[in-house]
Amino acid sequence: MVDFRTYEVVKLEDVAEYARAKQGKIYPAGTSTLQISATRGGIGFLSEPGYVHTKNVAIIPQSGIDPLYFNIAMQRNIDLFMHKYATGINIQEHEVGKFPIYLHDYETQKAIVAMFRQLEHEMAVERDTVNALKDLKNNMLSNMFV
Repeated sequence: MVDFRTYEVVKLEDVAEYARAKQGKIYPAGTSTLQISATRGGIGFLSEPGYVHTKNVAIIPQSGIDPLYFNIAMQRNIDLFMHKYATGINIQEHEVGKFPIYLHDYETQKAIVAMFRQLEHEMAVERDTVNALKDLKNNMLSNMFV
């Protein structure tokens, strides 16, 4: 049963593998990234296999945790983590393991991911509409004085 109010707070090191990204290594789809050098708390996500810049930590959640859900959970707590562990403009790699993760059961994880995907789809539709209206405006303005 989907229950948004029931979760446990765990440390990243207890539910994921993480290490500083290595140059030239291809990381699997579902890898989250956290910029630790010259950072403001940038979190990324690989939707397909790819390279990760060496100023990031590559984070791969354990099986049983939806990778996109894990990324969403990280985005939720990045400000708290940065406030506590950032040293100037950097984060120490060993501190990444202390990142707090709010972990729901797998069924709830899937429901949260489905909601975020629906929101992303709706935002893309709105973005396309805005771009089409901008194109129409530009065409109308260029034809106004012809």
